Amino acid sequence: MSTSQMPHETSQSGPQGSPAQKADVGVLLIHGLNGSRHDLQALADLLAAEGMIAENMLLPGHGTSIRDLLRLGWPEWATAVHSELRALKQRCERVFLIGHSLGGALCLHMAAHEEVAGVVAMCPPLHMYTWIRIGVRLVRYLTPLLPTIREDIHDPIGRRSHRHEHYRWTALAPVESMLQYLPQLRGELPHVTAPALIMVSLHDHVVPARDGRDIYRLLGSQEKHLVTFYRSYHVITKDYDREEVFAKTLAFIRRHAARPGGHFSS
Repeated sequence: MSTSQMPHETSQSGPQGSPAQKADVGVLLIHGLNGSRHDLQALADLLAAEGMIAENMLLPGHGTSIRDLLRLGWPEWATAVHSELRALKQRCERVFLIGHSLGGALCLHMAAHEEVAGVVAMCPPLHMYTWIRIGVRLVRYLTPLLPTIREDIHDPIGRRSHRHEHYRWTALAPVESMLQYLPQLRGELPHVTAPALIMVSLHDHVVPARDGRDIYRLLGSQEKHLVTFYRSYHVITKDYDREEVFAKTLAFIRRHAARPGGHFSS
């Protein structure tokens, strides 16, 4: 597991074997389908530099061979995220969730069932484009894989740096697994009560901005924010608006970690 740690990481036990004191703030970062840790590593590094424990997890089936992803789907991803969240809660007083695309949907799912300090969902899916839903369900009966044409990044510099970190093929069965779960996620959103920051991109060619707007509307959170970006495409952490994405994420976590009951101070 790739981990960005606090500058001075707390050991597992204190003097004479006493339990170690928990860190103040932990953040679990979750990339999207066909993605990798690279998607959120710059943000993880920023959070670690601010004194937080930043766990940048790798979803099952990613980071190895596309063949390993063919047999996996939402149940395996959700189980892995749940395990990582529980482990991070053992180490930190307050835990935030950050996810992009599929990772954002997984964050919202976890927040509906687990107590968290806040959730940041970037370009999370809820309905997807109609042509994607229909296309995946038809084409997967003809072939298990389709070539990944290019990452949905507007900034050419960001697109070049992103190109070699991901599978060149897209496995259709995992995509369909995600699509099959989204209606259930819709029903879970009113149960999310943690503070939430939803980010969408108006020119996203993978997940329509309306999905994020619907998620925002359905959330049960008393404090929730919706931010729309206009220069970037889907991978907003690598696109023109990335600095603003990072700044708003950091400000959100600082604000909620500093509230009564929290111990983090900027």
